Amino acid sequence: MNGVTQAGGGPSPADDDAAFDRADFATVVDMFWEAVDAAGDRIALIDGERTLSYRDYGAAVAALAARLVAIGVGGERVAIQVPNSIEANVAIYAALAAGAQVALLNPGYGADELAPLFDIARPKVIIAGVDGARAARGIAAAHSIDHLLAVGEGDLSTPALVAQAATRPAVRIDRGDLATLLFTGGTTGVPKGVDRPHGTLVEIVHGMHQAWPTRIDQEVWLNVAPVFHVWGSLMGCLNPVYCRSPVVIISRYQPDLVLAALERHRVTVFSGGPAAIYVGLLAAAGIDRTDLSSLRICPGGGSPFLMETLTTWYARTGVPILEAFGMTEGGPICANPTDGTHRFGTVGRPLPGLEVSIAALDDPERAVPTGQLGEIRIRGSRVVHAYRGQGAGRADGWLYTGDVGVFDADGYLRLVDRTKDMLIVGGFNVYPREIEEVLARHPAVAEAAVVGTPDARKGEVPVAFARLRDGATASPTALADYCAAHLVAYKRPRSVTLMDAIPKTPANKICRKTLAGLAAEQQPPGENE
Repeated sequence: MNGVTQAGGGPSPADDDAAFDRADFATVVDMFWEAVDAAGDRIALIDGERTLSYRDYGAAVAALAARLVAIGVGGERVAIQVPNSIEANVAIYAALAAGAQVALLNPGYGADELAPLFDIARPKVIIAGVDGARAARGIAAAHSIDHLLAVGEGDLSTPALVAQAATRPAVRIDRGDLATLLFTGGTTGVPKGVDRPHGTLVEIVHGMHQAWPTRIDQEVWLNVAPVFHVWGSLMGCLNPVYCRSPVVIISRYQPDLVLAALERHRVTVFSGGPAAIYVGLLAAAGIDRTDLSSLRICPGGGSPFLMETLTTWYARTGVPILEAFGMTEGGPICANPTDGTHRFGTVGRPLPGLEVSIAALDDPERAVPTGQLGEIRIRGSRVVHAYRGQGAGRADGWLYTGDVGVFDADGYLRLVDRTKDMLIVGGFNVYPREIEEVLARHPAVAEAAVVGTPDARKGEVPVAFARLRDGATASPTALADYCAAHLVAYKRPRSVTLMDAIPKTPANKICRKTLAGLAAEQQPPGENE
């Protein structure tokens, strides 16, 4: 195959009466009310011992939306700082039903971290959880925001909202109206706001259904990702409603609790996400005692998966981790299908409606042939080209992802690394993932991460961090020797540091920024002199 651009045409819904096309919604609000009307008696949300039917879900959303309509949020932004919970899902749909754009923010952020996000979003209302209400009041005052709603207590508790029996707001919402404002880039630099209108948000939800066809009215979902993250908002709030199915809400990722919930609720669709989630479950003491036979779809994405993780999960559950590639700006881009043609070590093929091309690393305007590495770029109707307040995007419609990848002859995309993570060691390109793969094969290693640190002679060199399996022993020297036996000299890490836990971002991705700081602190005296 000599083409340089792969047009989307990959996974599509299965030939199943229950897996039908539901892409005809104009807005995600239409999608929500259809689920409420069609599945009113079915459980929609499971949060610990609390449950909420679709009928009561709709009642709570209508009541909270009425409060927001009275404030006048139409066309404005509503900031939502609520941890994963029934209240978070109700708040999201209530703001959308009131005609507002939802700005999803990390409820764990402090005032300094939130300041630039509020400068971008400029919300009219803040919705906070009970535990975060005090901090939210200070933030509201600092940003001259007059309206703060603390959901989960008093007349804004879920039972109180349901009891109000409010009518649905008569608000006109069109496909082009803005639905969400999500932030990206916060762990590596200045946060950037991604505006997403209703129409393309529906396209994204449907695109995920195309990638991993779900049986309408029959699935049980479980989500661990935070709803302020693009993956969590889709897998924990939007896609289960599209599927008219219950979602088990996990407020805080704890492997043993997740395993118990997977078994107890007979979960069929496990949102999974970054590799660290699966690594943690495989390392949990209770996994061999847990009945996971109900699982049928286990998507993965957001961080590279080592082959060891993919094969171990498959051996334990009989269900493959279906790696995918996506981003806040483009939604799902590529995915491995559910029909048995998945390929471990790839993120599958491009989804319909998108073009995916590989651009030369030394000349981004030039596309490279199949089989050659380069930076992945995408374009299509659901790709956001410009960030909020930062002007227009490229005239040619391409969005450069910052990921290095390569297509094989059958159109499957393999991610190699991030362009910003790639190291240049004495003139050689070194991808941290290569070194991480080697370390992960050591029988004592549960998880590994590699970053670069400056070096006067070579420019930079790799340094490694590793977490050992419970009960396993291995010295840093032994791990360094293992790398030396499997890697060419310039790829060998200068040092290996053992850690009780590899630092993660709120989205459970490896926090390379933190590790780079640790590597700098460990720099041997005189190394760069």
